[in-house]
Amino acid sequence: MTLESRITFLGNRVLGDGVNGWTPGDRVCVTPAFRQDAYGVIGEVINIPATALEPIPEDVSYTHAAAFWMAYGTAYGLLVQTGGLKAGDEKAVVFNAASSSVGLALLQIAKLYEAKTIALTRKGDKASRLFDAGADHVILTDEEDVSSRIIEITEGRGFDIACDAVGGPGTTMLENAAGFEATMIQYGLLSGEVAPVPTNAILGKAARLTGFHLLWHMLNLPDRRSIASAELRASWKDGYFTPTVDRVFTFEETPAAYRYMDSNQQFGKIVIEF
Repeated sequence: MTLESRITFLGNRVLGDGVNGWTPGDRVCVTPAFRQDAYGVIGEVINIPATALEPIPEDVSYTHAAAFWMAYGTAYGLLVQTGGLKAGDEKAVVFNAASSSVGLALLQIAKLYEAKTIALTRKGDKASRLFDAGADHVILTDEEDVSSRIIEITEGRGFDIACDAVGGPGTTMLENAAGFEATMIQYGLLSGEVAPVPTNAILGKAARLTGFHLLWHMLNLPDRRSIASAELRASWKDGYFTPTVDRVFTFEETPAAYRYMDSNQQFGKIVIEF
């Protein structure tokens, strides 16, 4: 399949010229493997590059499929392909924006790999839900000293992998709790502020600072994508991964869905259904 290949969903799902490996009627979900300003997906009819498609395992609903790839692809790329997490390592994994779809996917993947999970969220109203979702520890960033709590939880050792969706001043809180040869991965800039470079951790603890973007560092790289796709689909099919869907809106409620997302009330993914 080339980047110019297209698959159009219309009636019985029509394949565009040059598309190979897909058959009309295949159950597929869409990955963000295209320019977001070039293709729209909130519509009754969509036209997207065939390279953006991934198959849906049998018995998985379209709602869960819609909530899967952005969250779990990002989480797998962060922890396994970038962070180097291996099964049975028992590493301490820290992640902020823990109630987001990516945060909850990070939690499930980290638990599958037997890591110790430390979830960061701003306020206490989501803490109990994070514990229910399997978090070993929850830190309230608006109320607690994040660095001290991580050091306490890890018995002075510090974290091994940190997945940072926020950036800004919060990077310093993570830097101060980094363990020896820890990996700090930036994958979002939700704070809107420039983060200081954690030179103390890089020099004093031999920490590694890197970044991850689902499209640039996985979906556009065939070797990494094929490995991630195979492993994610296998665990998805076997029931190890279940996307957390907070609310489902109808197509007519699309503006309300965006307002709800802007309110930061959601726990998991917001889905628009036709």
